[in-house]
Amino acid sequence: MRIFSPLLILTAVLLLVARPSAAFDWRSLAAPDSELYECLVRELGEERVAGLGKGRPEDRKQRRKAKMALLKCKNEAALAKGTGTPPYDGPLFDAMSQIDETAARKRAMANVIDAGVDKLALFARSRKRLHQNERLVLDLAKHHPDLIVTGAPKYFRLKNDLSDTYIRATVEGVKKHDYRFVGEILYTHGDKSEGATTAQGERFVEPLAPGTRKLLQAVAPLDIPLMVHFENYAWDRDAPKFHRLFAQWPDQTFIIPHMAFATPEQVTELLSRHPNVYMTISKKERAMKGFSDADKADAIGSSLVDSGFRLRPEWREVLLRFQNRLLFATDPHWPSLWDSYQQPVLVHRVLLGQLPREAAEKIAYKNAERLYGVKVNAD
Repeated sequence: MRIFSPLLILTAVLLLVARPSAAFDWRSLAAPDSELYECLVRELGEERVAGLGKGRPEDRKQRRKAKMALLKCKNEAALAKGTGTPPYDGPLFDAMSQIDETAARKRAMANVIDAGVDKLALFARSRKRLHQNERLVLDLAKHHPDLIVTGAPKYFRLKNDLSDTYIRATVEGVKKHDYRFVGEILYTHGDKSEGATTAQGERFVEPLAPGTRKLLQAVAPLDIPLMVHFENYAWDRDAPKFHRLFAQWPDQTFIIPHMAFATPEQVTELLSRHPNVYMTISKKERAMKGFSDADKADAIGSSLVDSGFRLRPEWREVLLRFQNRLLFATDPHWPSLWDSYQQPVLVHRVLLGQLPREAAEKIAYKNAERLYGVKVNAD
């Protein structure tokens, strides 16, 4: 028997329904007993769904919206059959995303809106110089004020310690632009098979070096979260340092992206010891095996869901225990990830649908509302 990966299944469904053929019966979707009716009403509104009873929408924009809604609803139905529970259908606050000049920004934001995401925490990727792409993010926020929550840019040219120029630029940016968080600092980041490579096999910033202390002292009066990116592949080297850092700054809120790609036991170790630490669940909906180094890949924890999109029991326990400190996020950073933005959102809805509603809502948006001080525009 051939076993298909979750991504392959999703891709197949996308190809099947993304372009309804000329012979497709749009009128069938307007029938109240249609399998997709309730989902379509949620996505398009009852009036627009009723309009489908007249056939294929003539207006191009309306036709696109209907196609995207149909795509989403068919995918939800297909995945829900595999898990036995309906997907989470409430508000979503994407707590982490990043963008640069390589992405098609207009299309990226349209994909976010089409995915039904209510708020998007977004920061610039400054790969070559400080402030690179910062204006790009500020302009996006200006055009989408009800969607985007901005954070201080991520700067790639940090090595061993945080520079004074980075610290100054970050603090000044927070004050000038009212950033709600400091975008991720790459304390440890193993080289990936797709992406830049380093001579050391990783990007590394020492978390206990003087620069981090200077930054934390500077942002302490601002009361905003700081994203600290580290990965679990060198746990014995790095975990003691981060335990010390988090304990030394109990009043500072830290966000660890991707649950540090850690195991359930490692996540529990971090969150149980430090009430000021939060984690995003981004990229944990799939197996993260893209490391260039096989040993690093072997150290990575399992995905939250199995091949049938069922929440693994050990991760369910973690999500329930720490439901107040986990954040839904997608972290698109490559153009291809922005183009396929709806896929991880859909899997997360299926994942969250397997939790009690109260826990799902906290992870989906309420924890991010509290951290960033911004409410979603949900009814």
